Amino acid sequence: MQQILQYFAGLDLFGWLEIAAMVVGIYYVYLEIRKTRLLWYVCILTSVLNIFVYWHNNYLSMTLIQFYYIATAIYGIFAFARARKEADAQYGGPAKEDVSSRVVIKRFSWKVGGVTLALAMTVYFLLVPVLKHYAAAHGTALFPSQPYWDAFIAVGSMVGTFFLSKSYMCQWYIWIGLDLLTVGVFLYSGMYWMAVMYVCYIVMSCFGIRNWRRNGVYVD
Repeated sequence: MQQILQYFAGLDLFGWLEIAAMVVGIYYVYLEIRKTRLLWYVCILTSVLNIFVYWHNNYLSMTLIQFYYIATAIYGIFAFARARKEADAQYGGPAKEDVSSRVVIKRFSWKVGGVTLALAMTVYFLLVPVLKHYAAAHGTALFPSQPYWDAFIAVGSMVGTFFLSKSYMCQWYIWIGLDLLTVGVFLYSGMYWMAVMYVCYIVMSCFGIRNWRRNGVYVD
């Protein structure tokens, strides 16, 4: 117990920010499972905390991606309301926002998926040399392949967040794959609290898939 108290007593500001980001991030995924409008506001808060955490740990692209998350969250607030109206019109009656409520799921568009994949690949191949140059100029790479993993996780997260804003079921499977990679990267980097958060993300994503399958209603 004394060692635990000493550990927390020795944390600096960024250590506490990392713990705060973990707690808020787990709450964000819980809201994602329930598919309530509040998740987008918590997403904004999570992103703000992560900006400081990732920048402090020299993850440039994962820092910059937080601004994309904030923009997507703003879009998601309005897209959520629109999807609810579509569900009411298609199935009748208001959709209640609680655990037993209907989860509005959009049918996956292969056209949107193809365009998204092409854009993601383009961004990835443009981002990698930028991160490699930044790491070489500032000596921030913790291991040689970090720019590649940093770019892959960041671009994949952009796709996952966009698919969440579209209410696609497949976003859960994208997040599970990305979270598995992120756990390994963060463990290697010594970001243990963030690694714990992403382990929780994986478990909660499995519950998210189950909840969406049980309570979901599809709209075009």
